[in-house]
Amino acid sequence: MMTPIIEKYIGKEAFNNALKTLKGNLEFEEVFASFLNTSLTELEEDDAIYEEEGPEQRLGIPINYMTGYIKLREQGLSKIWSDFYANLVISYDTKNAVFRCYEYVKQKDEALALKDLDALCSANNGDAQFKEFLIYNVSHKNYFEKSIIEVAAEYSKRYHEQIREGKTPVYAKKFASLVVQEYYHPLYCEHFAFIYDQSIQLGKDEDYALTYAEKYAEELVDIQRRAGISDDEERLDFARAKAKAYINAWEYSKANNLKNSSYFIESYEHAYLNTLFSDDLDLCNTIEECETIALKKAITAYNKRMN
Repeated sequence: MMTPIIEKYIGKEAFNNALKTLKGNLEFEEVFASFLNTSLTELEEDDAIYEEEGPEQRLGIPINYMTGYIKLREQGLSKIWSDFYANLVISYDTKNAVFRCYEYVKQKDEALALKDLDALCSANNGDAQFKEFLIYNVSHKNYFEKSIIEVAAEYSKRYHEQIREGKTPVYAKKFASLVVQEYYHPLYCEHFAFIYDQSIQLGKDEDYALTYAEKYAEELVDIQRRAGISDDEERLDFARAKAKAYINAWEYSKANNLKNSSYFIESYEHAYLNTLFSDDLDLCNTIEECETIALKKAITAYNKRMN
């Protein structure tokens, strides 16, 4: 393992002492020697090895590299991943390291990259929710301000809290995924998860569930964050009805491939709310009747506007 350049700038004694810290692990010794040899060669070519530096200073970066490399190898990560990570460590550039390591390994071997993510989850004592969240977000390049390991742990914690409170797995996953983004108001997360879960349970598709949940959460939080009217049930009922009107119109316009669907949605919302909250108590007796009346009025208004 000793090479002429290592002997020249490090010396046999310092080199052998460094090897002893690797506790006889042949892989680590070979990696260390190779990295040290390459590092010294590059420094010599750049005329960047200074006489006032001793072996201890020259071994600093290689030892830091090995610290990062060994840490991940002992956690079960591949040589490719561990090497790339260790180079990030010595560059003091470990932000989004998991994402960057994954992309690097994926370019060479996608199956190995996924295996590395699995090993990373195990090394961090991640349960099924932790693993699912981390692998999905890393493979889809969904970045966070915090470390993905930290975010995945928080996601798992929030998920299990909701399950213990009696929520469904669908609700718990959606709620937790919103909370860990640290962007949405807590009430928004609750309302979004509630309607998303409800929509999925009713057999609606993902597009419908997300669209309705977003509209519903926006409308209710807009009321609940206003001082003085946050608990006004009449206003909250109106907000719920407004969200329902929107999704009804959205679903109809999508199913019928309407052009300028915003025209129809606007017409339907207006007709639905005016019908549902009409002073004429005999206008409709059930939600279904109100929806039928609103649809007829909206179609008429839409056709008139389009012609």
